[in-house]
Amino acid sequence: MIRVETRGTLRLLFLARAEKRNAIDAALARALIAALEAAGDDPAIAAVVLGAEGPGFCAGADLAEMRALAADPSARAARAALSEAILLAPGRTAKPVVAAVQGAALGAGAALALCCDQMLLAEGASLAFPEARHGMLPALMAPVLLRHLAPRQVFSLLASGRALPATEAASLGLCPAPVPAEALLDRAAALAESLATLPPPALLALKQLCAAGARPLPEGFAAARTARERLA
Repeated sequence: MIRVETRGTLRLLFLARAEKRNAIDAALARALIAALEAAGDDPAIAAVVLGAEGPGFCAGADLAEMRALAADPSARAARAALSEAILLAPGRTAKPVVAAVQGAALGAGAALALCCDQMLLAEGASLAFPEARHGMLPALMAPVLLRHLAPRQVFSLLASGRALPATEAASLGLCPAPVPAEALLDRAAALAESLATLPPPALLALKQLCAAGARPLPEGFAAARTARERLA
């Protein structure tokens, strides 16, 4: 589910479910949370890069798994809590976490990349939040995007479900300029290592201070749960 590679003081984590376009199911979510926690706790690791195997970064949540849970309210609630946990995990890791996005990052996959401390997109990569096109409320996506963009921009992206090309994402300040695909991992590694100047406790405190400038994600996720309950 997660391929782990260590290069000196850098930990690389790869979503490794390419046959499913790296769609996030419960097993992958738990594996990634555990891998981020392990990297954060390892004194030999200074920084983390989150990448993915295959041509695309992540197809979002595993819809087959979601459909299988549709008739079980308690299972749906547990899965929603796990979805929140995977998005919170990068910010709770006491090391810089940089997402390296190639190809398409959809729904929960795009949100995961945005929840990392920094995000690099390869040339030709894109973010998209297609839930509305499937008749689904993009509840968890809204609080993630509202940390970065104005409400009207967020509404437009989520209501339309359109793709956000790497060049446009950069113009909106979501990431630096797109990089050549062949240089993506090396650029992400260099960026992650450049952010690892503070000791882990101070770095985690800095993450928390920066997050305090936006609506805290737990509060945003609570609002998302309320919205889902109203539609249930």
